[in-house]
Amino acid sequence: MLLNSEFLEFLILKHMVGNSVIHVTNEEGRILASTESKRMGTKSSTAQYIIQVLRPAAIKSAEFVAYGTPIYFNKELSGCVVIRGPADSAPRQGELIRVSIESALEYEYYMRNREQNEDGTASIALMLLSDKIDAERLVPLMNKHELDNMLLRSVLCISLKFHQTSYFNINLNLGYQAGIERIRAEAVKRIKANRYLNSQDIVYVYDGNTIVIIKSFIPVSDYSRIYLSLDKICQDVARTLSEFSAFSFGISYGNVSYGINELKKSLQEAMEIISIGQRTQPKEQLFILEHILFDNICHYLYPQIVNKLIEPAISKLTKKDGSIQQDLISCAEAFVDNCMSFSRTAQNTMLHRNTINSRLAKLTSLTGLDPAHSFRDAFIIKMLATYIRQNK
Repeated sequence: MLLNSEFLEFLILKHMVGNSVIHVTNEEGRILASTESKRMGTKSSTAQYIIQVLRPAAIKSAEFVAYGTPIYFNKELSGCVVIRGPADSAPRQGELIRVSIESALEYEYYMRNREQNEDGTASIALMLLSDKIDAERLVPLMNKHELDNMLLRSVLCISLKFHQTSYFNINLNLGYQAGIERIRAEAVKRIKANRYLNSQDIVYVYDGNTIVIIKSFIPVSDYSRIYLSLDKICQDVARTLSEFSAFSFGISYGNVSYGINELKKSLQEAMEIISIGQRTQPKEQLFILEHILFDNICHYLYPQIVNKLIEPAISKLTKKDGSIQQDLISCAEAFVDNCMSFSRTAQNTMLHRNTINSRLAKLTSLTGLDPAHSFRDAFIIKMLATYIRQNK
């Protein structure tokens, strides 16, 4: 829910009559605001029932009624209002609170969209990252904001994962969404102030957990210099984002292209690099393609290669109990990583040369792969080890 707990508490106190007990929950039935402070963060069984049936309902007792009504925003369930009080007033109170919250949500949504629409670059970014570019609309809009549509551009993608506060294994979503909005706005502000960005660059909130930077460059013939610059920019932005403790993140960039037509592909490429990187190197934040080169290649292997070369090799290395002989694979991969040198492999793995030789011989006898005498086999072993890591 976009509203924070303080505002929700203000609403329920305003509409409280007598000794009524009022809860406002999220879409899972967890209480965000309540007249009973001890219930904050716990789940309401009445709210869970209302969320399940998706309609208002009343549970009557001798003197009181427990009335619940769902809260909707943009035709989606956002939460629930539950009130326990006199039978003649509880439903009316519940509906007043529901209408107040839904109106507040609409206003918050309106204000946010208005702020975004006032920033013309947001509209430009949205059009640049669309599947089909409407050049007749986009180019005049870029000219209006003095943005050159004939530059080289790349999309830097920042994927955010916000941390939830927990206490005794209870997720406390009190004002959680509003807090996210404030933190994300501050992150965007700091990114915009980055020393490597200029007036031709756009910082845009692509979705709730994704910030993109559309970075521009003066056209040059040597693209390698631009990619080195992108590495530097990502490193600098990553240092800035590391100052935030409220979220973890991954950052990467996509391909450089000329003009305005390939930026959606650049964004998708950056997202895929982050996805692969976070799966294979979960502790990292900055993902540069050459650092996860084999992981990226393995991710896009043709099914024929997997079915013809990788899976049969895994089958031959699988024991009767279903476990894989990881010691053979790890030793062979280390041998490949150390340029097929027994001395370097022994030094870096702390294994004896005879142990390395014995394990390689056993792997060759099982799979027919001999990395010491075939670069092709060495490459397959590297793909085999990477494939197993990616599919654990």
